[in-house]
Amino acid sequence: MVLWHPPDAPWVKLNTNGAFSISTLEAGKGGLVRGSDGGLLWAFRSPIVASSSFEAELLALIRGLEMAMEFFTHIWIELDSAALVILLSSRQLGSVDLRHHMALIRSMIAQRHVRFSHIYREGNRAADFLAGRGVQTPALTYYDPISAPRYLKALVRMDQL
Repeated sequence: MVLWHPPDAPWVKLNTNGAFSISTLEAGKGGLVRGSDGGLLWAFRSPIVASSSFEAELLALIRGLEMAMEFFTHIWIELDSAALVILLSSRQLGSVDLRHHMALIRSMIAQRHVRFSHIYREGNRAADFLAGRGVQTPALTYYDPISAPRYLKALVRMDQL
């Protein structure tokens, strides 16, 4: 069984995900920041233009970092893309067509306390839900603990338990 675990204070955990359909070329991104009690602090979802699922993952991480960095200095980034976690941990920039995204991420995290980890998709259900809904959303949407969709609140609560 794959479980999501909350970070120890003062860390917050940022989970993001990108969704991409090869058949329709539609893409979305989503993510959320949770505190040491596992409770939702902020979340987002949005449609995006991406050329691959990997690029969708990168764009989701960039938006999630922008959101988290407004309020927090200790950010634990947890992703269900093992390839992206390996790339972020290696200090490499990756393929030429995505290097500008990687360079932006590296510059964003340079002045923060950041750690990376992988979680299987089953443990990243809340971010997966947001990315899937991002495809269907007309514009970038942010949520706080009050305005979050009921299903997202339920996913977060199940992770807390």
